Amino acid sequence: MKRDLKEQIIEEIDIVDYISEVVSLRRRGANYVGLCPFHQEKTPSFTVSSEKKIFKCFGCGKSGNVITFAVEYYGLSFAEAIKELAKRAGLRYEQITDKTREELSKRDKIYQALEYAKKYYQKVLYTQSGLPALQYLASRGYNRSTISEFEIGYAPPAWDNLLRELTSAGFPKEILLEAGLIKQKEGHTDEYYDVFRDRVIFPIYNTMGKVVGFGGRTLKDSENQPKYLNTQQTDVFDKSKLLFGLFKGRNEIRSKESVILVEGYADVIALHQAGFKNAIASCGTSLTEEQLHQIARFCKTIYIAYDGDEAGQKATERALQLALPLGFEVLIIKLIEGEDPDSIVKKYGAKAFHNLLDNAMNFLEYLYHLAQARAILGRPAKKSKFIQYCLNLISTIPDRLQHMEYIQTLAELLALPYSQLETLFKEKSKLEYEKLSTEKRTITIEIPTTTSSQDLFPEEEQLISLCLDSVKSFEYLQSLHKFDSSQMLSEKGTMLFRILETHKSPDTLNSILNDLEINQETKDFFLNLVFSKEKLSENWEKYGISIQEKDYQKLLEDLLIKFQIRKIDLSVAEIRKQIVHNPENQDMLLKKIQEQLIKKQKLLNKIKK
Repeated sequence: MKRDLKEQIIEEIDIVDYISEVVSLRRRGANYVGLCPFHQEKTPSFTVSSEKKIFKCFGCGKSGNVITFAVEYYGLSFAEAIKELAKRAGLRYEQITDKTREELSKRDKIYQALEYAKKYYQKVLYTQSGLPALQYLASRGYNRSTISEFEIGYAPPAWDNLLRELTSAGFPKEILLEAGLIKQKEGHTDEYYDVFRDRVIFPIYNTMGKVVGFGGRTLKDSENQPKYLNTQQTDVFDKSKLLFGLFKGRNEIRSKESVILVEGYADVIALHQAGFKNAIASCGTSLTEEQLHQIARFCKTIYIAYDGDEAGQKATERALQLALPLGFEVLIIKLIEGEDPDSIVKKYGAKAFHNLLDNAMNFLEYLYHLAQARAILGRPAKKSKFIQYCLNLISTIPDRLQHMEYIQTLAELLALPYSQLETLFKEKSKLEYEKLSTEKRTITIEIPTTTSSQDLFPEEEQLISLCLDSVKSFEYLQSLHKFDSSQMLSEKGTMLFRILETHKSPDTLNSILNDLEINQETKDFFLNLVFSKEKLSENWEKYGISIQEKDYQKLLEDLLIKFQIRKIDLSVAEIRKQIVHNPENQDMLLKKIQEQLIKKQKLLNKIKK
């Protein structure tokens, strides 16, 4: 029988290889572990199972298979993930369902509209109406090669030029709205206007090289208009996850193993033109964790070249607080006073910026000079607070070998004995460890590891676990015992077993994970079952003991007896309630209890044998 496309993708793509492109994984027992790409952590809790073809973070709870990872990490829709992974695996994707094909078609049309708009803006730049924009770009020092490299364009001042151009090309207004290219006029259901007018246009790309939105810059500064305008949030444009210049500079970033993080588009373009093609910038927002995860795909060193004003200092400190726990080496470039990267390369040349780059400070040197400028090191209370802040930042760095180096650096900057700071650091680390241990103990007590609700009986969980582990279990239950979901003990057990029945296949777990109709909480239940079993196996393997292949028939037979015992216990509990409400029937009801207990004893004897 022909396999479903999703099954083929999961089978063909090695999940460890795929995730290793963005997460540093190392083998631990049967699985691979690394720092989670979805949240900050010091100790690896992100686990990938090569055998089961799944991943789970025991810190933040993110879990799934290779398709889920593509959706969660790269921000793709389910349909886009299928399409991209199918291409990667060399598979044809004609097998996509009508619903998925419709979703893909819509997203493709949005991308097509954005690509068409980019080319339109480029074309207008070289017309008579685009002459002021060309003159503006020339005044900023951009040559024709740079304008072409960044595919810069111009949006004319008329209210609906782009709208008329794209609708005449066959794009529906609904697609243009969803692409963020036009807006609906307030109070008029059928009137629309262009978002970008009389602006220099900078296309913004995702990591796959597709245009997802635009940044527009006014030709003249005005109090009535923002200097920069970005595409609004859309299905394909999320500025918290995008970095201007990342796609263009990806090869240089890999080659130099570093990025230069600047504040604006103009800085990025000027630096690229000057030869610093690893320069990137956020898209109108302060740096985010999602953007750092994008950077981590290419390098682990960041040079920060933000302005030296108060806003730039705050942005630099926030970047430090986010980047250090993710394992980045962070260096800060001290810019010439009153200048930004754009003006420096234009006034003083590329060599001057090279010198600034070569003399970049580590984060402690930067914070020390900042503290000196703010005159806080001469006041004991503030100096103590500064030291605690620096030690806290050092403690967030995942690589503990770096802790000693940075403590030494801090000691030299402050002219304090290394031993004094080391003692403070160890005391702080000890307190944090004790606090974390207390929290972990509390969590262990309050939250079960494999079930999220008390309405599922242990026997049901064990049965589900066996059926999830082997299709043979299903076949045995159905063929010899005619067992189905109606024979489960609880409503939740019935629901979960029905899902197993529906998705029974050689890879039942991934079939469940790929079903968009099943909520994430239910998927997590099945994933937790798998990983809890694997953790148990790993613990035994530490002592040189391997778990033998399961005797499914014996295990199932025992479980079915336990099911009967549990039903007897439930029946006895119900009879006891009846005695309380109907004392006049006590003798008869007690006799029933005795009969049930005799049955239970016989069943218990069977298990012992």
